[in-house]
Amino acid sequence: MTEETLMPTLQAKVDYLELAGTTFRFEARLFGLTEFLQAEQLLFENPTAQEGQEAEREDDYIQSEAPEAAIPLERAIVFRNKRNKRTFILRFPFEGDWTEETFSGQLDLNHITPTGRPLPMGYFDAFFAIVQGKSILHEAPFGDTRALIPVIYRVDTKHSNLLLKLEYELVVQHSEYSNTLSFHSLKRGESKRFIRMIDRYNKYKKDFRKRAFKFRRFTFKAIYNVTKWTQPIAENKVLLASDSRSDVSGNFAYILDEIERRDLNLDVKTFFKPNLQSRRDWRDKFTLPYHLATAKTILVDDFYPMIYPLNIRKGTDLVQVWHAVGAFKTFGYSRLGKPGGPSANSLSHRNYTKAIVSSHNVARHYAEGFGLREDQVIATGIPRTDMFFDQDYIAAAKERIYEEYPTFKTKKVIMFAPTFRGNGAKSAYYDFDQLDLDALYEAFHEEYVFVLKMHPFVRRRMEIPELYADFFIDLTDHREINELLFVSDILITDYSSTCFEFSLLNRPMLFFAYDLDDYISKRDFYYDFEEFVPGPIVKNSDELIERIKNEDFEMDNVKAFAEYFFEHQDGKSSARFVDQIILGENK
Repeated sequence: MTEETLMPTLQAKVDYLELAGTTFRFEARLFGLTEFLQAEQLLFENPTAQEGQEAEREDDYIQSEAPEAAIPLERAIVFRNKRNKRTFILRFPFEGDWTEETFSGQLDLNHITPTGRPLPMGYFDAFFAIVQGKSILHEAPFGDTRALIPVIYRVDTKHSNLLLKLEYELVVQHSEYSNTLSFHSLKRGESKRFIRMIDRYNKYKKDFRKRAFKFRRFTFKAIYNVTKWTQPIAENKVLLASDSRSDVSGNFAYILDEIERRDLNLDVKTFFKPNLQSRRDWRDKFTLPYHLATAKTILVDDFYPMIYPLNIRKGTDLVQVWHAVGAFKTFGYSRLGKPGGPSANSLSHRNYTKAIVSSHNVARHYAEGFGLREDQVIATGIPRTDMFFDQDYIAAAKERIYEEYPTFKTKKVIMFAPTFRGNGAKSAYYDFDQLDLDALYEAFHEEYVFVLKMHPFVRRRMEIPELYADFFIDLTDHREINELLFVSDILITDYSSTCFEFSLLNRPMLFFAYDLDDYISKRDFYYDFEEFVPGPIVKNSDELIERIKNEDFEMDNVKAFAEYFFEHQDGKSSARFVDQIILGENK
């Protein structure tokens, strides 16, 4: 096969899994489908590219066969035996636009094989796949699903007829080796012994990881301390660190742009990884503590556990630039005694020397949340909000959005951007049943589009009926929510800090707080929610529709809200940050 006709890579992201009895439900997104269509067209135009592709079939074992132009592409879940490679394919034909990324469905674990039987005895890995006829064109693992299903799930599977009775015990778990779901089909009665074996292995693995973690933490701290004792502080070194982003973005991007605009002679080091669960590059484990010990200024923008056990050296500033704006939901030490809150003797956040806020009015809340004195919290303004005062940037951002989504230019945009429910990333969810999709579509589809921007912790996406696909548009994966705010006419949120930035645009907001009393009891706020929010509170879809239809938004509250939470509305927060935090002026 020539380079031009090589198959593209299929990637999958699982948003939802459910195992209930023998029913297995899933919802995922497959990336790379459009490239498959293009590659297939090249294959048909270049028959020599198919040379060497031979079919193999043994009973219900299917491995590979050259694709035929007349056979449509299908999505599938593939079960492959780890030992003998025996493979079973469960097909899910494309409906409508076959390039649609969403892949959802359910299957009965009693009926996996082509003859309608459960998986035979053996160890099987499961994959998402694109198939054509008997050919598996490409496949992708489920990825790490441990946050979505029990660590070990056991269920009886069976099949019987007049001549045959099959009974198995099926054990489902995540396979670290294959990075996918693993299905172990065993004889009845063997699962207890198998699970005991898994438990022993997991206990050994947990103990090993605990020791390895302690060793890594000891080594990290030792490198930091040795460097601190033997090396001077580099007065021009600035370190940017985050465990919640993979590149320079958010506040960091605006701070770095300001440094580069002034052509300051600063040595900027960056250490990023997309989330807390991601593995750090092995080199960072040695270079990060060295640079932490020698940097004059260290900037973090979120929870950063590697740094909290360190005794920050005198002369170094460790500054929390925080990813949120204003003060809304309680966080940090303001949540002592609440679910998910820290313990009184926790080290988290304790070693900051400074933090920044949007206004002196919220300094006391950040001081409480981070365990700081109030004079350590500095109202520079939030660097990333400078974009709201840069008309050229706003115009360019809107043009990018309109080019990608032309409908946004001809219809008004309702932005739906709530926060998650649950205690954190592993338990995060949103109750989409609270939205009456039929009523919302009927009321607004002629004049509006309804854009969803869910919190990244919420893995399960809202199922959008095909009939409503031109009205409900899920842009959760769009990188910058602020760019979407620029094209939004109405914001619907609940307890999300997005309302702070949106208030700078002086546009209407609604607060869809269907579970307000329950949320207050679990999370609580710094202010009385009902008196604090700059827009009407609605608790169901009917109230939501009525407010929008009547344009009843209580707009008088928005400007006062912005003035209270944004002390500086001049687009110069990045400049103040560089002056006061990095250069140490006006302290």
